[in-house]
Amino acid sequence: MPDVRIKTPNLDEIFEKWKLRAVRNDKKKMEKQFGTKGAIFSLDAISAAEYVKDTQKEAAIYFAIKKTVGAVPKGAEEKIVLAPRVVREIFYSFKGEGKLNKENWKGDEKVPTYETIQAVSCKKCSGKGFTEEKCKTCKGTGKIEEKLTVLTGEEQKKEEKPFSYPCGVCFGTGTRKIKCSDCEGHKSVFKYQILPVPFKTVVTGIPVLHSSAQTKYEKEIERDLHQIIEEVEGIRFNDFKELESKSEASLGYWNKNIKKTINSAGSDYKSHSKDKEAQITTQIYLFPMIQMFCETKRGSKFEIYSLGSANKFMIYSNF
Repeated sequence: MPDVRIKTPNLDEIFEKWKLRAVRNDKKKMEKQFGTKGAIFSLDAISAAEYVKDTQKEAAIYFAIKKTVGAVPKGAEEKIVLAPRVVREIFYSFKGEGKLNKENWKGDEKVPTYETIQAVSCKKCSGKGFTEEKCKTCKGTGKIEEKLTVLTGEEQKKEEKPFSYPCGVCFGTGTRKIKCSDCEGHKSVFKYQILPVPFKTVVTGIPVLHSSAQTKYEKEIERDLHQIIEEVEGIRFNDFKELESKSEASLGYWNKNIKKTINSAGSDYKSHSKDKEAQITTQIYLFPMIQMFCETKRGSKFEIYSLGSANKFMIYSNF
């Protein structure tokens, strides 16, 4: 594109536009701050030359994107835990709820889902809750073998007689039941899935503004530009390389804040360009900004901001 020099608004024009808006919004306040006691109040007596104490030239960069809101990472995670651990987890259920509005959601975008809880039979103990091993006390026989000393007859001849009784450790079975170390006796382990929250997918337009003035009206200016972009004039660029090389010549002025703002806006633009869920929908706009530092007759300080060219500009003020 050929070099374009944009003409900034005249300070008197900005101040005049502000005066008309301010008196419409609050005439009594204007009379109190600028009126002369005993004289008829007149807007003609309020001039930029008298009440504007200083000015600063700044710049703003604007573009808009279309972004898919509500998309979350795909895929599910699975957890396998012991039964007592299940009750320590907080589960979510979206059954019959339909899609959710992401803007109203507070919390993680992937959550444990109640409907996915499932018991899985323990492989180690085959769902019995225990394993069996040969009883070490009776060596797997189920009985304890002992010998009795018996004295026989008149001579009391000593003899040893066999004697056996059921093993009290394994209850005569020959085996011992040991609590399963995998399921801890619960017979099953439990698995559940951590799934994406079912958000509504909404495609929405999002304005992006970077201003070197960094006013408290950033969001308001951003919103206004998004709605009435044709009512304010700026220079349009197709890419940031072109904007970076021609900004100073286009504005006719320059400062460190403007350079810093362009770098910040360029990084933001690059980030949105790489975002698969975003699409840049406008050209890049460069707007002149004028910041006017004012003081009323009563000593109250306020600021006026203009954004745009001499042909079409918007104003903001904290008066």
